[in-house]
Amino acid sequence: MAVRAGGLTRWAALRHGLTMAGLLYIGAVWLRLVPYAEPVPSYGPMFDAYGIWNAWDGGLYDIPWLEYEAYVYSPAFAQLIYPLTLLPWEAFAALWTGLAIAILFWMRVPWMLAFPGVVDDILRGNIHVFLAGVVVLAVRRQPLGAGAWALPLLTKVTPGIGILWHAVRGEWRAFVIGLGLTAGIVGASVLVAPDLWAEWIGLLVANAGSDPRIQVVPLPLLVRLPVAVAVVVVAARWDRAWLLPIGVMLALPNVWTSSLALLAAAAALWLAQRQSAEPESAKRVPEAETNSQS
Repeated sequence: MAVRAGGLTRWAALRHGLTMAGLLYIGAVWLRLVPYAEPVPSYGPMFDAYGIWNAWDGGLYDIPWLEYEAYVYSPAFAQLIYPLTLLPWEAFAALWTGLAIAILFWMRVPWMLAFPGVVDDILRGNIHVFLAGVVVLAVRRQPLGAGAWALPLLTKVTPGIGILWHAVRGEWRAFVIGLGLTAGIVGASVLVAPDLWAEWIGLLVANAGSDPRIQVVPLPLLVRLPVAVAVVVVAARWDRAWLLPIGVMLALPNVWTSSLALLAAAAALWLAQRQSAEPESAKRVPEAETNSQS
């Protein structure tokens, strides 16, 4: 047992070290002490978050697809976060970054701040860490947590196939909550701004075949999407929740460096499943020790 206790202590020390390393690196980039991406604009490295904050400055979809600071999510998402865009940029950036880091702590994997995909997503201000939180919330807090699927459905759209987890498992209340909340938000948004929805759909159609700047999985969405669905089905059927974030990641419009932040959810769910199985094995240890003493 001493070896086991020592192992746990070393693992805890490693986790804390990785967490601190990630936090220090993020802080150093913000302070311009270490480089992140060149050229870094005057507002900092958060190219994607700046596009979200600045979305209502002019037409919602004025900046062309794939350019830095372009807003490409649904009008509903822009409307929902509009109050946050009234904050000064510095406050918005700090809040966005803080929320992403807080999600990692909530998932109990803050040590993944040292993982390149995670830190890249946070420094760019993209939403993959938030999507990781959605997956964990939907699994751990269903049925109400399933409402979080509205986030991927209203932003990157295709990762919303993760909601099939509930359908395959017969969790119909969770499934209806997820789709119902999304439909309600969309309906209200369309009533307020039907022209923006027509513009967004046209933007998606016009750029469906565009080549991304960076690809980690160099396969088109039409190839990856059936694989992603299969992974989600397998995860649900065989109760392998840690596979669900991988299926969601494969369903992204493009899988690139920041997309790997979804692996934080895979780590969180794998560790939770492992810990839930520990009590039974722990019960067998005293029995084995008792038998050896007798």
